[in-house]
Amino acid sequence: MTTKKILPMFAAAVALPLVFAQGCGDDGMQTSDTADTNDTASGEEECDSEIEGTIESDTTWTCGHTLSGVVTVKNGAKLTVNPGVTIKGLNGSALVVSKGSQLIAEGTKEQPIVFTSALAEGSRARGDWGGIVLLGDAKNNLQTGSGIAEGLDAGNPDYAYGGSDDAYSCGSLKWVRVEYVGFELTKDNELNGVTFYSCGTGTTVDYLQVHMGKDDGIEMFGGAWSGKHIVVSGAQDDSVDCDQGYTGSLQHVAIIQDPAAGNYGFELSNQADNLDAEPRTKPKFVNVTAIGTAAGGEIETQSAGLRLKEGVGAEFYNAVFAYFHGPAVELTEGATETVATGGGIVFKNSLFFGNSAVDDGATPYVVGEGSTFDLKGFIEGATNNNLIDSDPLFESVDFTAPNFAPADGSPVRGAGAAPAGFDAADYIGAVGSVEADWTLDWTTYAAN
Repeated sequence: MTTKKILPMFAAAVALPLVFAQGCGDDGMQTSDTADTNDTASGEEECDSEIEGTIESDTTWTCGHTLSGVVTVKNGAKLTVNPGVTIKGLNGSALVVSKGSQLIAEGTKEQPIVFTSALAEGSRARGDWGGIVLLGDAKNNLQTGSGIAEGLDAGNPDYAYGGSDDAYSCGSLKWVRVEYVGFELTKDNELNGVTFYSCGTGTTVDYLQVHMGKDDGIEMFGGAWSGKHIVVSGAQDDSVDCDQGYTGSLQHVAIIQDPAAGNYGFELSNQADNLDAEPRTKPKFVNVTAIGTAAGGEIETQSAGLRLKEGVGAEFYNAVFAYFHGPAVELTEGATETVATGGGIVFKNSLFFGNSAVDDGATPYVVGEGSTFDLKGFIEGATNNNLIDSDPLFESVDFTAPNFAPADGSPVRGAGAAPAGFDAADYIGAVGSVEADWTLDWTTYAAN
């Protein structure tokens, strides 16, 4: 790894004993006096270094740094980021973790880890920097079983992903925010907030927010990792995008679109070249709140709840789809209809309200051109226990200050039932009550 200020970041091979700071604020200052990070003679870390190039040995960041260009963790190195640390990205930067390496970013509610724009607060915007790319060795359904991450150098093996290890770990993200992302690496090819390429079940994701992304919030290309407590706010494209055989699950997911921008809350695909490719994309989502733009008339956004395409499977339990400009659910291609009729697509104990604002609720469900598939009957069938046109009574759906908790008297309370293997939840939506609102105190909804 190289820096423009001073070279040493912490490597496992350093023999001298090190005492690390607990973290740094936005200005790069230490929040603990337990380490002198300017003492580079003893191999210690200098805060606010500008990082570029590659990281090829185990490294720990105990205080703030700035990414310049595509910074790649490779050759089996593990990059650890300490609680409370803020990492900033310059225009054109991104953090890429190659197959065989890991990112360990484990903050706390009181000291979340923040990956954000290098611009000053108040002047930040989508696309200021790239985002985080994690490349793993789990299965996908590409014909060769491997691929190269979108937008990165197609000839560079550091950007390859895919294999046969479904237990593979891309690392750990806990109490992490990723903000103002989506720099366009190549024409019409922006990075997502966090992209998971073939990350396996050994990957840990718990309390992750992606805010104000120019492309998708999070996207999964294959893999089988599962996560909890995820917030995606202000994604310009899709909030959650899954394809190439992703088979993991997410529980406690809160999505809210910017009133001025946003495509699908969820876009789920199998594989464009082979709609029946295996492993088939078939994620499970439990306790979801997906809030659209709440806008009618003509706006420059798709703003739809969920798109199912290319023969995908999916299961939704305890989910809310509300206030989308377009349809709540869109299902296309005969292969996807076949999966649905075979039981591979499920909507149970969920709520649909205030969608299809563009035409006053006339088309909340959309199928492919010429299709006779009864999507309305499929979703609203009595055995699904779904609530239709029932106001969830959230405390606030204001994009600048959302409150995902249901108010007293909300129909979501007591109406849910999480399937086996998930946290018990008798409510519909991401949050069960004001008292149990896990989204508070570590997230942000600042426009810039």
